[in-house]
Amino acid sequence: MIKVILDKKDLKLIETELENEPIIQTTLEDDQIALIVDDLSYERIEKILKKITVSRKEVVFETHSGWVRLYIGDILYIESFGSQIIIHTIKNGNISIKQTLYQLENILANFHIIRIGKSFLVNLSKVVYIHSRMNAKLALELVGGIKLEVTRSFVKSFKNALGIGGVK
Repeated sequence: MIKVILDKKDLKLIETELENEPIIQTTLEDDQIALIVDDLSYERIEKILKKITVSRKEVVFETHSGWVRLYIGDILYIESFGSQIIIHTIKNGNISIKQTLYQLENILANFHIIRIGKSFLVNLSKVVYIHSRMNAKLALELVGGIKLEVTRSFVKSFKNALGIGGVK
């Protein structure tokens, strides 16, 4: 048996992943939860804990008036609008920053934030639904009902990032 102790707010990040897992949950003091899992579920739990770790990572971005620190888990998507780059977040609204989309793509690739079009990066952990569209495009729905499109030239890399790209 493996015992994992989490904050209740971290548990909310992984609730859907835990739905079909044979896990015992107990409430502890100080807003903590203990998860007790079978040793056979080790790989699955490791994956879930990595998701928590990534969402708690912080990145500092330069804005036009200074610097802002954001949690990766708060970023929904990033948009280039002319020469303006806007990070759309859950808690902090829209933030205009100075980095280019190309720079952000390189900085955030390890955090599962990938390019889906000439002007957009998306946080894969915020994608709720993926729908096929005509002309080999994909329609995405993010948490909060936000809709984006994966353009044809980025469909293959998007599917590969999700692990649904097929055999090479």
